[in-house]
Amino acid sequence: MPSPERASTKVNIRNLEVTFPLARSVVTAIDNVSLTIPDGQFCAIVGPSGCGKSTLLRAVSGLVTPTAGTISIQRHTDDKPLRAMVFQGRSVFPWMTVLDNAAYGLSMRGVSREEREAIAERFLRQVGLGEFLYAYPSQLSEGMRQRVAIVRAFAVDPELLLMDEPFGALDEQTRLILQSELLRIWEESGKTVMFVTHSIDEAMILADRIIVLSSRPGTIKADIEVPFARPRSIETVRSDPAFSTLFLRIWSLLRDESAALPTAVAS
Repeated sequence: MPSPERASTKVNIRNLEVTFPLARSVVTAIDNVSLTIPDGQFCAIVGPSGCGKSTLLRAVSGLVTPTAGTISIQRHTDDKPLRAMVFQGRSVFPWMTVLDNAAYGLSMRGVSREEREAIAERFLRQVGLGEFLYAYPSQLSEGMRQRVAIVRAFAVDPELLLMDEPFGALDEQTRLILQSELLRIWEESGKTVMFVTHSIDEAMILADRIIVLSSRPGTIKADIEVPFARPRSIETVRSDPAFSTLFLRIWSLLRDESAALPTAVAS
């Protein structure tokens, strides 16, 4: 958990607009979004399908160029990457072992083989993959492959971690397991995280703050502080009397937006 003195701004988004050209028109995915995320905060982003959640994350990652507005990320050190991203679904290399996949980002940074393998192995053992270091992705379940992708992002020790529905393709039981593991790893690292999800439960369990986007073009409809204390577990959050109240509040916002949802272009 980040300490109070680490409350400086990490991400500063001002008047962000992202448009995409179509054959005969231009679609606005994000419109006039302004958002400040403090250092060490776990910020979840929810919204109806097609509202621009992933577009917002990709703009912060540098994969999408803003049409207007600015995005600034405060760098605290030159010794680690500024950001890393975890995508939904399969993002591991099938021809690499689990250990090599987890160490890939460190390899790109020029870290020696001995050091990068030691770092990757430590994280892999933390998420229960110590017996699978030399297995290949085809020998793993989907949930295990996604653990490898998460380990790869944490292993490079980025200042900002961007996660685009990393558990979206998983069954409920596996999602719960990986949510618990992510909570534990994040609470040890205190990293700044932007996390896109369709799941209200998931946002409430993981995040310090939930940004609710409107239907396309995506604008900020609500900015909600999550009241549950840390350290946190799925069981304690779901048993908290405030859980159902907060869930219904967010659901009512999303229900209204989903009713007005146009044909989706970007999520």
